[in-house]
Amino acid sequence: MENKKNILNIRIVVLIFIVSTIFVCCQNDIETVNKIRERNKLPTIRIENFETTYSDSGKLKIKMISPELVRYDKSERNYDEYSKGLYVEFYNNFYEVEATLRCRYARYLIEKDLWEAKFDVEVNNLSSGEKLNTELLYWDVKKELIYSDKFVRITRPDEILFGEGFESDQDFSKWKILKPTGSINIKDE
Repeated sequence: MENKKNILNIRIVVLIFIVSTIFVCCQNDIETVNKIRERNKLPTIRIENFETTYSDSGKLKIKMISPELVRYDKSERNYDEYSKGLYVEFYNNFYEVEATLRCRYARYLIEKDLWEAKFDVEVNNLSSGEKLNTELLYWDVKKELIYSDKFVRITRPDEILFGEGFESDQDFSKWKILKPTGSINIKDE
């Protein structure tokens, strides 16, 4: 009988231990949960003095330079961030710089294949002598489209054009201002 009591007492102690352990282990510590969430917001890659080139079929197409590249790819939206600015050279088939882009901030949304350039954005088409200035510019790589819904200024060799919004092909050879403002010169024929 005494043996049965001891076994029953041991079972009760073990049961109490298991139940108390479950309650202690299953509690969500808000601080721990927040730390795990914050860890997902940390960058996975950070590169200083970043420089890279892109080529297609062995031909140089783009050269990118930035003081810093930071990649975030553990969040809902994976992206590369160039918070210290970005400079890009676009090359033609003769390995000559055809156009340049400079901005103080850029971000590349990886899944959307979409570039966003902000703050003092300047695009120069060296072959035509045209220059675009704006505060926000997007480049949709899949659609091969460059666009903005912000104020733009286009400087040409013989005139300066202003407007709200802009669309262009990706080599800046065919473009239009969506809502032009100011004076426009029209040539007589």
